[in-house]
Amino acid sequence: MVSARIARWRQERAFKSLASSDQPLLHAYAAADWPDPATPAREAPFLALDFELDGLRKDAHLLQAGWVPFTGRGIAMAGAQSIDIRSYAQLDDEAVTIHGIGEQRAAQGEPVAKVISALIEAMAGQVMVAHAAGIERSSLQRMSQKLFGEPIPIRQVCTLSLERRINPNCIGPEAYRLASCRKRYGLPEYQAHDALTDAIAAAELFQAQLTRLSSATTLGDLEHG
Repeated sequence: MVSARIARWRQERAFKSLASSDQPLLHAYAAADWPDPATPAREAPFLALDFELDGLRKDAHLLQAGWVPFTGRGIAMAGAQSIDIRSYAQLDDEAVTIHGIGEQRAAQGEPVAKVISALIEAMAGQVMVAHAAGIERSSLQRMSQKLFGEPIPIRQVCTLSLERRINPNCIGPEAYRLASCRKRYGLPEYQAHDALTDAIAAAELFQAQLTRLSSATTLGDLEHG
C-alpha cells in the first residue's frame, strides 16, 4: 500500500510537470479528463495497447502498434488502430520469425513520430492496459523522451500482474503467458504477435478478470501493477 501511494504521488507530480509543457500534444495529454482512482473499475475508460518490437533490448525498434479503447462492459472496435512503424534497421532474425515483420515491410511503415503522436492523443484520459505492461510503458516513454524531450507519465493496469493476484499458484513457464491466461477464462485462442490482435486479447482478458473481482473494485485498486 505504501509503495502504491508513493507511485501515485510521483505520477501526480509528473502530470503536473507535463501540464506546463510547451508541446501542445503533451500539454493536452496532461490536461485530459483523467478518471478518479475511486472510479469503479468496470466503468473506467481504458486503452489496450500492444507493440511488436525487434527483440526485447532496451533500444529495440518499434515495428507495429495496435490499440483499442474499451471499458469493463464493451470494446469500441471503431477506435481500433493497427499501424506498422517505419524502420530501416537490420532486424533481428529471431524476432522477425515471431512477428513476421521483415525489413521490406518495416521500411514501408508510418514514421514513428506520427504513430507515437496518434497513440498519445488516443491515450489521453484513458488508462493503458497491456499484458506485461512494463514493455509497452517503457517503450512509449522512451519514444516520448526521444521525440518530445519528456517521458509521459502513464496510468496502467497490467493483466499479467493481475492474473498473478487472481490465480497465484499456477506452475510452469507458460502459465502466465497471454494465451494461457485467456484459456483459464474460456476465451478463444488467437494468432499471437500481431499488435492489434494482442491488444484486443488483453482487453478481453481484463474484462474476464473483472468478473472474478468484487463489484466494489476501483480503478485505484488495480493501477500500478
